[in-house]
Amino acid sequence: MRHVFPFSISLALAGCATAPAAWQAGDGLYHFDWRLSGDAAVAPLQVFDSPEGIWLQFPAGQAIPAIFGLGAQGEQLLAYQRRDPYVLLPPGWSQLVLRGGRRQAYAQRQRGPGDAPARLPAPPADATSSGQAPALAEAPVASSVAADSAQAVPSVSAPPAPVASSPHRPASAASPRFFAGPPDTTLRAVLSRWARQAGWVFGAEHWLPTVDIPLQGQAGFDGDFKVAVRQLLRATELGDRPLQPCFYANRVLRVLPLAQSCDRSVAGPA
Repeated sequence: MRHVFPFSISLALAGCATAPAAWQAGDGLYHFDWRLSGDAAVAPLQVFDSPEGIWLQFPAGQAIPAIFGLGAQGEQLLAYQRRDPYVLLPPGWSQLVLRGGRRQAYAQRQRGPGDAPARLPAPPADATSSGQAPALAEAPVASSVAADSAQAVPSVSAPPAPVASSPHRPASAASPRFFAGPPDTTLRAVLSRWARQAGWVFGAEHWLPTVDIPLQGQAGFDGDFKVAVRQLLRATELGDRPLQPCFYANRVLRVLPLAQSCDRSVAGPA
């Protein structure tokens, strides 16, 4: 289940004072708590929703990518209306996929106090980040990484979990298969535990970045080991140190910088 690491966004509604009265709404009817991740070249500046639908604002001059709603039946191509400077989508979607060629971005709505819990399906397992161009130097579905510029190593916020989770995974069958959060405090520690859990090999020598990346928050991931790892590392795509996984046939996982080539045609060092 995909959760972008991304960061929550809380942006002011621009241009509201001059917007057409036909689509103005009263205070409190807009929900801005969406998270953005993926390639900034196809991502919007901000996403928010109202009873009328989902509003996306793109940079001036940027082509509108294909926009899909992600639900229980998979992806559905969405028609949109132009409400300059916004694009309006039909209501009812809590996860969006934006595609332009080989580039992808994601937007996910965070649950509000009155929202019911919702399970969202995972995006395709082959949607890796290795083919994407380096994105913004700010953090996965939104605007900036929650890291202090004074820190040498930026921290990564765990993507929001679509199911209730606690610092320690409950034993119930409904709990997500893979959990990121306390007591682990870094991405490397989470991956090491997941690898042992799934019967893969991941040691200190398989972590190629020169620094550890702190983990903030917690999240649960359904699906297999590869899907969970991809979703976890996707949170770094808009950060200062974007990472990618490299899976080998002998069940070895390596993590390397996004700009570095991953040759999967040879066996990884066990």
